[in-house]
Amino acid sequence: MKTDTSNIDILVMIISATIVLIILLCFLISFIFIYKSRQARHLLEVKEIRERYDREILVTQLEIKEQTLKNISEEIHDNVGQVLSLVILNLSSIEFADLHVAARKIEHVTNLVKKAISDLRNLSKTLDSENIADVGLAQIIGFELDLIEKTGLYQVSFKVTGQERRLDPSREIVVYRIIQESINNMIKHAQASAITISLAFSTGELAIEIADNGKGFDLALLNTGDIRNSGAGIKNMKSRAGLIDAALDIKSIPSQGTRITLKIPFATQKSLY
Repeated sequence: MKTDTSNIDILVMIISATIVLIILLCFLISFIFIYKSRQARHLLEVKEIRERYDREILVTQLEIKEQTLKNISEEIHDNVGQVLSLVILNLSSIEFADLHVAARKIEHVTNLVKKAISDLRNLSKTLDSENIADVGLAQIIGFELDLIEKTGLYQVSFKVTGQERRLDPSREIVVYRIIQESINNMIKHAQASAITISLAFSTGELAIEIADNGKGFDLALLNTGDIRNSGAGIKNMKSRAGLIDAALDIKSIPSQGTRITLKIPFATQKSLY
């Protein structure tokens, strides 16, 4: 009788152990399945982030080129074209009866041609957005402000503090487009007479501030009425700032101008590849 009881106990123990092992095995299989699913989902998310980032960089580069070509067209028309017109005027008025006067005019024409060549050479540097990677944000922004100042419609101020430190090239392109978008909004909508930009390099971040003395606007009304396009532009700027782990802050008061602050931490610069 005792033997039968012992056999039953052993059988129960074996069955119990088997059930426990089956449960553990099911748990292990479930854990592996969940882990693999999460890993696959994570890889898919990373791939989608990469593709979105690549698309955004491409769109940004195209927008920079489009805006740059527009700026170059205006610069050629307003400045280089004017200089060349003066060259033609001076050449057509040269009279060699008075060699001294003729020599002065020829010298003046030579200087005008040199200026035109210099202006065209500078303009050519902005034709490719990849040029930002060569010259850096500070220089390309300074050149952009020079073009604005030459119109005679705006007072511009540009200040760089701290030791300049380069961002990842693709992030610099996005930052430049955000700045360019800010400037374009100020020119189109702000009715300002002064634009100021400052770059402050510190150990941990690059802080950029863009401000104007224009009419300002109510942030709550961005998506209504006459400033609907500005609202779309600002949303686009915020989206791009998030793409490069930057913080974008916009402050605007009607009749008191607009101030845009962009902060890009250096610590979060990591490749997506």
